[in-house]
Amino acid sequence: IQLPGIMESYLVDIAKYWHQRYSLFARFDEGIKLDEEGWFSVTPESLAKHHASRCHGGIIIDCFTGVGGNAIQLAR
Repeated sequence: IQLPGIMESYLVDIAKYWHQRYSLFARFDEGIKLDEEGWFSVTPESLAKHHASRCHGGIIIDCFTGVGGNAIQLAR
């Protein structure tokens, strides 16, 4: 499997996440950068949108923001 733009050392670890990148971030090609931990810990965008819709109004603190999948949706 060849994954354009991915360093060979990460290939095995993140290949399945790379193939799901647009479900993680619909706008992935617009500058999303993830480290090795971020690939497997980010909340998929559709689930993050659902969480955000349930948390509307008030002040929200995302103590485990990681790469920001939930934070992006909460900010909308």
